Amino acid sequence: MKTSTLHTFGTANPAQQKKPWYKVNMDSAVFKSVGIGVIVSDHAGAVLAALSTQLRLPLGPLEAEGKAMDVAISFAKDIGLQEVTFESDCSVLIGALSDTLKVPISTENIVTGIHNKLQHFRQHQMLHVKRQGNTPAHNLVRHDKGLDNFVTWIGETLIFY
Repeated sequence: MKTSTLHTFGTANPAQQKKPWYKVNMDSAVFKSVGIGVIVSDHAGAVLAALSTQLRLPLGPLEAEGKAMDVAISFAKDIGLQEVTFESDCSVLIGALSDTLKVPISTENIVTGIHNKLQHFRQHQMLHVKRQGNTPAHNLVRHDKGLDNFVTWIGETLIFY
């Protein structure tokens, strides 16, 4: 099966997404460890699933964003999504995944792994969003600070501040 890929810079409006497309936002933060937050929403903007995790890895900010994308793609695949828009506020990562930018060697393996995982989707697109467009995922990352492993929510109401 051939994967159709759309690489787009800009902002995805959930109302413009057609069924059965899903939107996956992710963010990371580097504390003593790396916190990752992933939020999955449908074409209408309703949150369907989320993941919050801590990785005890010595990563820099760009590597952490790459790892967040990697975790988000695995999560989307695990819950059975096929047509997905992945959104990140890391323009360097989106540029690398869109083959328009070269990443530092420290991130090349992560980007290569992400490209391999993306082949499992029927269609996908990568979008860069401004920081304020990624606020829910960012807030979820802040929730990560107290976690020992990971937490997922599927079909539940998320409450985090």
